[in-house]
Amino acid sequence: MRLADLLTWYRIAAAPVVVAMALLGWRDAFYILLMVSFASDLIDGPVARMLRQTSARGARLDTWADGMTVVVGLIGIYIFESEALRPQAGWILAFLQSYAAAAVVCLFKFARLPSYHLYTSKAAAALSGVFVLWLYLFGFSQGMLILTVCVALIANTESVLVTLRLKAFRTNLPSLLVLKRVEKRGG
Repeated sequence: MRLADLLTWYRIAAAPVVVAMALLGWRDAFYILLMVSFASDLIDGPVARMLRQTSARGARLDTWADGMTVVVGLIGIYIFESEALRPQAGWILAFLQSYAAAAVVCLFKFARLPSYHLYTSKAAAALSGVFVLWLYLFGFSQGMLILTVCVALIANTESVLVTLRLKAFRTNLPSLLVLKRVEKRGG
């Protein structure tokens, strides 16, 4: 098994443990394991590229791990921070709708989840990790939540646009702009 895939499999295996920590009320364990999942997400791609272990299968696996991390993270954060988050329901709903839209559009067009790994998606994931760390260490920040959601909305919108633009499914596309250059070259 490749090292990058092991990092991704960690997130998949950790997801039920992370949500169990939340359901048991173990706040520290929940946040620490969730942050480790975010950290492994940030390094699995660079490790795969550095070791020349990139693959379409790995990209798709990473997408599943990302989705699981998002779901268990939201469940736990809601359990521990519901009082602060309740007034922010509109922002959270906007994020969930855009995330679902990116998935549904790609499922309808290509019968699979998007595995593009866009720069905007990477920025949204990194910012989500910062938001979770901030939430754990300092408490809720509406400004940090809004910034995180806005970057995620941009990433999910770009994902939808890439899906609509592609003629055949591809993985590991850094941005819509790169896609336009690849199409012009005929690749």
